[in-house]
Amino acid sequence: MRGKYLDKQIQCSNCHYAISRPEEKKTDVNISVRMIADCVLDATDTIVLVSADSDLVPPLEFIQKQYPEKRIKVYFPPSNFSCDLKDNLTHHSSKPVLMCKNERRFRDAIMPDVVTDGTKRYEVPEKWRPANIVR
Repeated sequence: MRGKYLDKQIQCSNCHYAISRPEEKKTDVNISVRMIADCVLDATDTIVLVSADSDLVPPLEFIQKQYPEKRIKVYFPPSNFSCDLKDNLTHHSSKPVLMCKNERRFRDAIMPDVVTDGTKRYEVPEKWRPANIVR
C-alpha cells in the first residue's frame, strides 16, 4: 500500500507559463485504512501518527468514536502544523507533539541496531539502517 506521485500542471494566470509539479496521491487514504484496520483487528493499543495532514481527521474521529480505548498520539513533522488535527486532539483531551521541539527525545528513542532478550539476538537489517542517523 504505497502512495504515488502524479505530475500536476500549474499555469501562471498572468504570463501563462506552465510548470509541472509532483502531487502526492493515496498516501492519506493508505494511512487511514491501516490505522482503522489495526483497531478493527485489535493489533494495537496506541495509534502513532506522524503527519500534519488534516485529511486524517475523519479516520481519527472514527477511531475515537468506535474505539475509545485506543490511545492516539500525533506528531507534527518539522515545519508542518494542522489546526484541524490540533483541535481534534484538544477536543479529546490530548495535544500534538511538535517534533522540532522534541528532537532530543526522538533521538533518545532510537533503538540500537542489535537487541537481545537474554537468549535471542535481534538485529536491524543493514538495508533498514539510515546512513545519516547518529546512534
